[in-house]
Formats: sequence, structure tokens, C-alpha cells
Amino acid sequence: MNHNLLKLCLGISCWLLWVPASLQAQAPAWRLAFQLPVRGNALLSIDRFDRAYLADARQNILQLDTLGKVINTFSPPIQGRVAMVEAWSPAKIMVFYDDRQRVQLLDRFLTPLGLADLREYTDGTIRAATLAADDRLWLFDETTFRLLKIDTRVNQVGFENPLELLLDRRQHDITFLREYQSKLYMVDRSSGVYVFDNMGNYQKKLALPTLSYVGFVGDELYYLSNNQLHFQHLYTFQTRTVALPEQPLPYRQVLVGDKFLYLLTNEALLAYRR
Repeated sequence: MNHNLLKLCLGISCWLLWVPASLQAQAPAWRLAFQLPVRGNALLSIDRFDRAYLADARQNILQLDTLGKVINTFSPPIQGRVAMVEAWSPAKIMVFYDDRQRVQLLDRFLTPLGLADLREYTDGTIRAATLAADDRLWLFDETTFRLLKIDTRVNQVGFENPLELLLDRRQHDITFLREYQSKLYMVDRSSGVYVFDNMGNYQKKLALPTLSYVGFVGDELYYLSNNQLHFQHLYTFQTRTVALPEQPLPYRQVLVGDKFLYLLTNEALLAYRR
């Protein structure tokens, strides 16, 4: 082979070996905005303005700005175990206390708006709760294995769906509810995510890996798995994966905002600019 041709071939070969590595999924150039220490099983939520809401070890709700500064605090008069904080609604923040079977509603300044005792609506045990777009509450009743929609303004159950017709309760572990774009998503740690319409009628199942919660941004659902951030389009079902900043401890929770990415470990809350 001609010497010059050999050099050209070797150059092309080296380029072909180099290109795939350069195109592999890599962590974006994350810019750390702030980092705060946390203790215990803290829980996190974010609103549509990228502000974070942290349930701390004492079950207080802390509202943080995008610099990590505490700007408001809610300390419940009676302590309870926070199982869910949801700040996605533009008007209200929901705090679900599973041990007391209560839902506390707060405004954007963490001022109490109302307290709902869920035992007024069922004799069972509520495992998961979320705000509906029509200002009602979706509940999963673990004891009676029902999906409920209640109106706390008139103290009525507006809808109920017995799930035994759809699921075998012995093989399911429901941990999370979220209404998004007129759909209700119910996370089953054992088998995936069940999707209902906004009337509570079952539509389909997403066969996703073992999860305890999901998040939404734009037209995508996202979740944390193997310390990586995974996205799935809600309508085309196309998937993508984003590598997260490396940390010595595994992430417990990841939340994607408009301009910020929030990551929670057992020891720290980290906020990165996207």
C-alpha cells in the first residue's frame, strides 16, 4: 500500500475510533448554584418559579429561593410525618401527613389555607395524595384499594374507582400520585406507572423500572434510576438519559425546573443551573 495512503487510512481509523467517544452521553456542564446540608429523610418539591420546598428533619416546610436562602417557613402546630410535599399547583401547596391522615393546604407564602382530615372520607388508610386541577384531591386508599377524588370544600367524595378490577392488590405497592396535562399518574413501585384520565378512568400502563415517584417537565415524564436522570416523552414515548453530577452518596430525589436542577442525598441538597 502507498505510504501516503496508509497514513490517510490510519488517520481515518483514528478519527472513527474517536468520534463515538465524543458523542457518548456525557454530563452537561452543570454549574452549582448552592448546596445546603440536610438530615434524615428530607423531602423536596419545586414550584413553577424554580423555588424549592424542603420538608426538614423536624417536619417543617422551608421555602427556598434560587440562591438557597430560606424565605418562608411553615411549622405545623401538631407534628406529623410528611409523606408528600407538592408545590406544582400555581395557587396552593399540599402537604400530606400519612401518620395523621391529614392534608395541609398552604398558600405561596406558606400561610395555612385549610386542613383536611382524610378520615372523614374513608375508613381506610390513605397511602398517596395529590392536588387535582379542579382544586380537589386525588387519594389512593390502600385498605379498600380504591382511587378517590374528594372535594374538601363540601366534604364529599366526588368519585371512586375500585382498583381490584384492574390490579391485584397483593402484587402492588402504590407510592405516588400526580395529575399532569389532564392525566392522573399513579406510581406502583412493583410494576410501573398507571395512567388515568382526569375522570379517573384507566387508560394505560407505562412499564418503567422500580420507582417511588416521577416528575414532569414540558411533554416529558422523568425519573431517577441508577443515579441517572431518565426522560420519556408522554406522547411519542421516545426516551433519553442525562448523566448527573457525580457525588459520593447516591441521589434520593431529583427535580427538574425551568432553569434549575435540584438533587437530594441523605446529607445535602444541591442546586445546579441548567
